[in-house]
Amino acid sequence: MYIYCIYKMLVVPHMEKRGGGSVVIVSSVAGYQPMQGLGPYSVSKTALLGLTRALAPDLAHSNIRINCVAPGIIKTRFSAALWENESVLEEFLKQTSIKRLGQPEDIGGVIAFLCSDEASYITGETITVTGGMNCRL
Repeated sequence: MYIYCIYKMLVVPHMEKRGGGSVVIVSSVAGYQPMQGLGPYSVSKTALLGLTRALAPDLAHSNIRINCVAPGIIKTRFSAALWENESVLEEFLKQTSIKRLGQPEDIGGVIAFLCSDEASYITGETITVTGGMNCRL
């Protein structure tokens, strides 16, 4: 609730002055499918899925679109513990259709699309970028 109120007070007025815009919230596949040892992280990412759905209808009248991206395992320093260990990596890759880790560019492309005019009719949605990992609620 706190983030919702702060966002509406601090961000929305500036976007309204500009005539609208696009916000992309970055959640995680862990928001759909909690990962062992990452309980609080997973819960916070699930909350971002809900925040996306709550903000979108409230801000649509101001021409502000709110969407979300939920990445799977992306090869970054943050996820190094998951991909540096061969046996852990092998288990994660078994869950994906595309048998590789995601790259930061895979997420960047989706975010660029959601911010573009081509996505002007999309709001309140979460796009999962998971290499085919089954992760919907």
